[in-house]
Amino acid sequence: MVHNLSHQKNFSREDFITAFQKENKRKDSGRYNFQKLLENGDIYRVGRNSYHIAEDSKRNYSYQYSELSLDLAKKIEEQYPELDFRIFELVQLNEFVNHQIAHNVIFVSVESGLGTYVFDSLKEQYTGKILLNPSVETFHQYWSDDMIIIKKLISESPKGERAVWETKLEKMLVDLVADKLLLSCVSRGEYDNIFHQAFQDFYIDESKLFRYASRRNAKSKVLLHIDKTDLRMGS
Repeated sequence: MVHNLSHQKNFSREDFITAFQKENKRKDSGRYNFQKLLENGDIYRVGRNSYHIAEDSKRNYSYQYSELSLDLAKKIEEQYPELDFRIFELVQLNEFVNHQIAHNVIFVSVESGLGTYVFDSLKEQYTGKILLNPSVETFHQYWSDDMIIIKKLISESPKGERAVWETKLEKMLVDLVADKLLLSCVSRGEYDNIFHQAFQDFYIDESKLFRYASRRNAKSKVLLHIDKTDLRMGS
């Protein structure tokens, strides 16, 4: 690790290369070492050309999806191989909330204009368990365990790391304050703890977070909860 870089502040790729060359007197391997440290998790991205030295207390966010979600993803990919979609499970929040969610709901967000096709292709297999763009009232009226909700995917939605359809933490945090269905599912008293836990335990790319938040007109709401955590990375 380059000792000339502060463990408390973010740095750019160029900052790293300059510090590496100054410390090692070598001009040819700064970029290579930067990439290797990034791949190994010794440094991590927190914004556009903004990085931070890894902390032992933090890790990359990942979630083990249910068999139902994996089955849905497989069916959608087989029928619509070019389709852009994301899957989010309501119980993903159990890692962050005090009051555990007992009944799961699968939210499948599909790129604009194609949700009806996905709904039609799945409705016979999941009769009585799948809804298309429901209102909050309809959502709660037909709520059942493992219910499937097909809804519109908002542009600029962060893509998953292992699979494009997985929901990244940055997307989850924004949707929590912007999506009417999620707002109706989670107690507002849980929100500060969710954001605190997320920023305390996981690496978060603030560039992706705020770009998506701006697209959802939710940046001020996200900032409100982040400011209460006192854990946001400084530049």
